[in-house]
Amino acid sequence: MGSEYLLYGYGIICFCMIAFNIVYSMIMNGRDHRLKENVEKYDMIIKGALDEIREGRKVPARHYRRMERVLSSTLGLMTVEAALVRHVEYGNEAAVEYLKSLGPIFIRLAKKYEKRENLQAAYFAYFIADEKFKGCLPAKELQRILIAYAAKDSFFCRVNAMRALYAFGDAKSIADAVTICDRKDAFFHAKVLQDGLLTYHGNSDELISILLKRYNSFNEATQLVILNYIRFESDKYRDTMLEIMENEENEKELRLAAIRYLGKYPDERARRTLIKFASDKNCVNWDYTAVSASALAKYPGKDVTDVLVEAMLSTNWHVRNNASKSLQARGMRYSQVADKVKNDKYADEMLRYRLKDDNIAEAAS
Repeated sequence: MGSEYLLYGYGIICFCMIAFNIVYSMIMNGRDHRLKENVEKYDMIIKGALDEIREGRKVPARHYRRMERVLSSTLGLMTVEAALVRHVEYGNEAAVEYLKSLGPIFIRLAKKYEKRENLQAAYFAYFIADEKFKGCLPAKELQRILIAYAAKDSFFCRVNAMRALYAFGDAKSIADAVTICDRKDAFFHAKVLQDGLLTYHGNSDELISILLKRYNSFNEATQLVILNYIRFESDKYRDTMLEIMENEENEKELRLAAIRYLGKYPDERARRTLIKFASDKNCVNWDYTAVSASALAKYPGKDVTDVLVEAMLSTNWHVRNNASKSLQARGMRYSQVADKVKNDKYADEMLRYRLKDDNIAEAAS
């Protein structure tokens, strides 16, 4: 009897799950249908406003009151976003003028959503960060509010607030938001922050200047992001990177970031230190050796070539791999280094692989 009850119970659970899925599917289909109807409705409303603008007439105030009402909910944001896509296109002057006219509404909405739960605030930030609003929003007023969004506890809210600031913020507002996230010790994956900074198309030198002035106040993770951002954006900071690389009190990751920068933008003042790192046979320092072996690729001279060939005899795969890539980048031929590595099976095989295109016949002999 016990097994029969268990079977009946299992059947009831399965039935309930099926019923739930059916009801849920009906609700979602109904919601999608309503959303589609709303999109069509606001498509016509927005089209009417654009026609007024094209004909030189003023859009009625009731239109803006209605838009503010609908945009006050996340469902309304989704509806208007889908409707706007149909009308906002490159060169559409009426659409640009219309979006600019919505500016005061977005200021009030930004303040309203700031007080809402984090997910709603996050979606509002995501909405206004869209490319279609570029150059159409009252940037200065919105920036001040979005910096407060960046201070919220929600990761998604911070990410979307930063995304909006990258889209229409200035260098100071972005630096202020980065500072707030850093001081709150808020979780913000370094890769997310770095990739976000790279989407900023404003004055990157101004942003870098502000971030460097605050550099010592940031935690190590933020400092590393700043150094990597500088490496991708500018070749004007060799002095700063030399100082960071040379200072033994700096954290290892920061010094490695400086080495990578000086590999991308060579500076003769860095040669001696890079050679010293690449020559280090202490396995504990393998990361300095490996990154320096990579950085030396653009530094001319026999002294550098000799160090890279010697690095090929390292027991660490990363060191050998980076040294071989640098030798390849320098146009070395296998025959030029064969005698020096022939007694090391691993070094010899790696160089045959890297340099085989330079002289296949000699590599095969």
